[in-house]
Amino acid sequence: MRLAWYSPLPPQRSGIADYSAELLPALAREAPDLAIELVVDDGVRPAPALAARFPVHGARALPGLLAAGRFDLVLYHLGNNRDFHAGIYRALLEHPGVVVLHEVVLHHLVRDVTLYAGDPDAYARELAYAYGRTGEALARRALATGVPLEPWSAPLFERVVDRSLGVIVHNDYVRRRVLASRPLSRLAVVPHHLDLGGSLGEASPPDREAARDAQGLPAGAFVVASFGFFTAAKRPEILLRAFARLRRERPEAVLVLAGEVSPHYDFARVFTPDLRAGVTITGRLELPDFLRWMAACDIAVNLRHPTAGETSGTLIRLLGMGRPVIVSRAGAFAEIPDGACAKVDVDDSEEELLLAYLLRLAADPGLRRAMGENARAYVAAHHTLAGSARAYAAFLRDTVAAKPEPFDARPPLLPYPEDDLLTDLAREVTTELVDLGAGEADDDLLRAVAEGIAGLGL
Repeated sequence: MRLAWYSPLPPQRSGIADYSAELLPALAREAPDLAIELVVDDGVRPAPALAARFPVHGARALPGLLAAGRFDLVLYHLGNNRDFHAGIYRALLEHPGVVVLHEVVLHHLVRDVTLYAGDPDAYARELAYAYGRTGEALARRALATGVPLEPWSAPLFERVVDRSLGVIVHNDYVRRRVLASRPLSRLAVVPHHLDLGGSLGEASPPDREAARDAQGLPAGAFVVASFGFFTAAKRPEILLRAFARLRRERPEAVLVLAGEVSPHYDFARVFTPDLRAGVTITGRLELPDFLRWMAACDIAVNLRHPTAGETSGTLIRLLGMGRPVIVSRAGAFAEIPDGACAKVDVDDSEEELLLAYLLRLAADPGLRRAMGENARAYVAAHHTLAGSARAYAAFLRDTVAAKPEPFDARPPLLPYPEDDLLTDLAREVTTELVDLGAGEADDDLLRAVAEGIAGLGL
């Protein structure tokens, strides 16, 4: 089986690039019947270790290669960032294949390649395609007022799923959300893998004491750390306030924000002088330093709300390293077993509950060890690199054997003549049903409405 693999790849600075680089060698080992060739955006040169092992093509060559029958299937890795995924998105719509949906919210990507690229009508069409007349009205109102839509309520994954031959997701949260809108999708859940074996060229994570020495931490420091690219969704305001209160009782505590703060986030408003004691912000880190901070910390805090449905590779790595982690009870984070992490509800109790966890874990090294061992065992059982590779291979083989076709969209999803009374009536009625709160699971209601429309004889 000949497979084209279109994804960001190192040295591109993307978590999905790292994910692909880790998975590709494992897939080649576990499924030698797959002849894998890489497709990258034009101008991108994959890391030498990948380029030496797999043939590489620029995206501009993909249509010709497909026309010549070079591949049995294309696998697209899709995230929500136009810098890495705009070309992948366009190619998928033109040449259907299997899509790895790394997050269910694609609104930012779709908005960037339509509205922000100078085509507001295309943006409105995407909202209309996914959410009917209500979606189109929301888009037109946003365009008229300049007030952007809230992306999490309009994720805009629908056309991507419709144009795909199959969908791979990493967690049950995304599976349920996709199937709620597209119940006939061919879909597989492949958990986000953990690779601590050095596929990216890094050494194994250092032990705790060596890591703490390397980072210059005092011997008695109690280290709380949060990792990644910091935006409002990472809840830094909640974390900083809870940590400041922890430090009143545990003055040896330090907080490390290990990563870069988004330039689009007004962090200065949050990071007020009264919250700065004991806090270090590292800025962008290379992977070895990132791993050292993971090994050095006593507790990791990985809050996320709202969530785009992503499974955090950083979180899986922390759990696999045996770190006790506090997460938000939201999205895929809520699927981690309770014994393997502590969960904070995203409500008015969020700060108080986070502080209570921090105080308890600071006072109980045995509890920290138990949580870490539970986390390590959970990841070892459910997030192995070989297991992910085998699941990928099985789904890809099944897809080629099934010879599926993309969903054939019809009006009212697509434009239709003004004199098409039946389609117009169906669109009006379904719009009203949505506004009244009806959903795709209301089978009895929808059946009765459909029978009534059909009985009109239009």
